[in-house]
Amino acid sequence: MRGMRSAVILAALLGSISAASANGVEDNNNCYEQFRGGDMKLAIYYCSRAIQSGDLERGDVVVALLNRGVAYKNTGNLEMAVVDYSSALELSPNDALLYSNRGNAYRELGRAPEAMNDINRSIELNPENPAAFYVRGLLFETMGDTENARRDFLRAHEINPDDKEFRERAEALGGSQ
Repeated sequence: MRGMRSAVILAALLGSISAASANGVEDNNNCYEQFRGGDMKLAIYYCSRAIQSGDLERGDVVVALLNRGVAYKNTGNLEMAVVDYSSALELSPNDALLYSNRGNAYRELGRAPEAMNDINRSIELNPENPAAFYVRGLLFETMGDTENARRDFLRAHEINPDDKEFRERAEALGGSQ
């Protein structure tokens, strides 16, 4: 009877471990759905559970950290956004989007040197990312370098002509396309 009881307990434990595995992936999916739906607090909750589950593949951890970082940024917690983007970059050190997002968070924190380093790295990795040029344009604008700001806003507009804000920003600085 004792051996049978141990087997039942072991089976229950294995079932719990299996359920936890499924929950990590499910939490990551819920994180994305909440993020997409605009509930940033719930997205942070599910992303955190997914990351902590230990069940996600490396790429899925990067995505969960990215999503949670954006959710933190959207709730005003820029420091935690930087932490998540930095953690994701440790796992995916050549990801242009992560550098762009962290650079933008640094920019909003008023940490221009770190922001410029990240944005330049993002552009180096992906020279067709209009958001990186836009953020760098904002940085140049903040530094009073309107010529470089205008150039970057125009470059962002060249890459993505459907985004009127890029063109309007360049025109506001005295340039048009």
